Amino acid sequence: MLPILAWCLGFGLLGAFLGLVYQTTGKRRDGKVYPPPGRLVDLGSHRLHVLESGCGTPTIVLEAGLMSTVLSWNDLQHELARSYRVVSYDRAGLGWSDLGPMPRTADRIVDELHRTLQRAAIPPPYVLVGHSFGGLTMPLFAARFPEEIAGMVLVDPVAPAEWNPPSEHDWKLTRIGAKVCRRAAVLSRIGIIRFVAFLLSSGVKKPASYVVRLISRGTPADSGSVSSPWFSALPANEKAMAAVFWVQQKFALTIASQLENLPASAARVGELDNFCDKPVVILSAGTAPEHRRKEHAAMARRLPFGDHVLAARSDHWIMQEDPKLVISAIEKVVQYSRNSKAAPVATPREQAVPDKTAAQKIGKAAP
Repeated sequence: MLPILAWCLGFGLLGAFLGLVYQTTGKRRDGKVYPPPGRLVDLGSHRLHVLESGCGTPTIVLEAGLMSTVLSWNDLQHELARSYRVVSYDRAGLGWSDLGPMPRTADRIVDELHRTLQRAAIPPPYVLVGHSFGGLTMPLFAARFPEEIAGMVLVDPVAPAEWNPPSEHDWKLTRIGAKVCRRAAVLSRIGIIRFVAFLLSSGVKKPASYVVRLISRGTPADSGSVSSPWFSALPANEKAMAAVFWVQQKFALTIASQLENLPASAARVGELDNFCDKPVVILSAGTAPEHRRKEHAAMARRLPFGDHVLAARSDHWIMQEDPKLVISAIEKVVQYSRNSKAAPVATPREQAVPDKTAAQKIGKAAP
């Protein structure tokens, strides 16, 4: 019996070593094939990837969703750069950025973004644009550094009330998701997640699906598969780079910590009834649940210059589905900031939405 156990242990250690070599080699190759499109800003403990384009003032700062990178803003950033200086970045642990200190709370993320903008010599004023998870970070940034803010646009943001406190169902899913991510972090270190991605790209989906379900056990049936509707909803360029970014240990550790700290981050932002005294436009996806749209409307009403707009034809990825609407919201905020020395004729809430077929005022359209 003892010799058999010794052989099993030996083969296990050898497999782990070969997996570590496979992962290290693959990561090095990915770094050469997919170099960062922007620059890495050193914060001392780690570096954040920053992508800049265009010129002018104020500067548009783009914050991506929970698992997303600068890639989610590609097309929109290109369009905005025709008129503005635009900055997108990868939060620590995501995309081309290094793994950052734990835990990954909204306060820590805001602090890192602020230091990054300073060290990269990107001066205020800033128009903050946050998608999804950015609904927890951008309002906190505005509240902590109000003198540096010209305004804000939130794109189908996470509403603090959704997680402050979370429902028992949501909290359970979050705990499960974090547990799965920590499991994936261990497996990614020895190349198993990378190997699964290789099988998928090679068309060998059946064994890959089995491994994914094994890793994701305990999650709802549809989310623990390679055909997850959540994954299929990602923009094409994000999906294409999942085999590069999502196979790294830093990604799994970061997402686990962000999920675990969602309630605390939401509570932190929930304390701020008026997080910005500049114009704020909140865009709700047409497919967003009614309770989220109502919370978006409530957030806008609590702000002195809040505007709530329904992107009737868009899903969660409004910047992909209706980029003109997002650009219009940003231009409204910029124009207001440029004319702020003169008394405005009307607040942003009173201004009409440029394209009524693409967007409606939620106050008039919602039941």
